[in-house]
Amino acid sequence: MYIRIVTFGITVPEAAYAAHAEAVAPAFTAWPGLLGKWWLADADGGTYGGVYFFTDRAAADLSRDTDTFRAMTDSPALTGITVREFDVLAAPTAVTAPDLAAAAC
Repeated sequence: MYIRIVTFGITVPEAAYAAHAEAVAPAFTAWPGLLGKWWLADADGGTYGGVYFFTDRAAADLSRDTDTFRAMTDSPALTGITVREFDVLAAPTAVTAPDLAAAAC
């Protein structure tokens, strides 16, 4: 499994961002190898983002060449975008999150 964590600020009202997120969420289901995405919001801190769960690094690499990913990185509504990616330590993850670990197999 491979994880991407994206964080950013927004330049639009939170309600507008939330409505947009709901509207674009189905587009992520077309990404091959994406097991799921958790949408993040810290309204008090002004930080939003997502945690993406991929089958592997190759799937994460392919996702960067999608209209959905480019729209996020090019959006003037999102500021200070950070993208970090991680390999997952399989053995301890199987202990602490067995359902997630099983989904990656």
